[in-house]
Amino acid sequence: MGETLNGLHQLQTFEIKLAAIRRTQLAKQRRVEVCRSRYEKIEQELEGQRRQNLERKARLDALGLDVAAREETVNKHRQALAKARTNKEYAAILSAMNTEKADNTKIENTMLEMMEEIQAQKDALAEVEAEKAKRFEEVSSAEEQLQAFDAESKPKRSELESARDEGALRIAPSTLLTFNRAAMRHEGEAMVPIQKVHPKRDGFVCSGCNMSIALEVVNVLQTRDEIQFCGACGRILFLEARG
Repeated sequence: MGETLNGLHQLQTFEIKLAAIRRTQLAKQRRVEVCRSRYEKIEQELEGQRRQNLERKARLDALGLDVAAREETVNKHRQALAKARTNKEYAAILSAMNTEKADNTKIENTMLEMMEEIQAQKDALAEVEAEKAKRFEEVSSAEEQLQAFDAESKPKRSELESARDEGALRIAPSTLLTFNRAAMRHEGEAMVPIQKVHPKRDGFVCSGCNMSIALEVVNVLQTRDEIQFCGACGRILFLEARG
């Protein structure tokens, strides 16, 4: 390789290592996001169940007041029975009192069912609270791992970036721009070698995407220090030095 291609090839060694650091960092960031999303989902579920529980308790309190009011009415009916003057009046008061009692029994049965539902929901809430605590630990662990990786990789990343920037000073700006675009598209692997398909025949492919490379491109790389691209994947091509 000529000076330009050789300089780009050296840059690529730094780019590939930096890309590996970025991939690991991104994976850890996504892990944090996933854990946070799960935690938020549990929080929303808890909030919904708490609201339902409060609504049930409010309905239960209202039914309790209703029962108390009906019991007071029953007591008034009892007092009225003692003062009834005719059998017809007595029968009417007794019927009204029995109706209140029957309604109260229905309401009390409903209240018992609601109390069972509230207790069941309370047990369910305890399970969700335990799940929330577990998810919180996952978030904390994922964030700690990300922070630890950032702290651990920062010196190496700075070293690689400095070496890359220093090497980039020896590359023409237009050529460097072309290289950076290819590196960005292919996670640091901006350059790939051309491979010969058969040792005894002229047939060449891009080792990055395995697509055919014209003999004319190979001839240019053999004679000139010029950038040549793979028409399929867009990587910069080079010829490996023959041992």
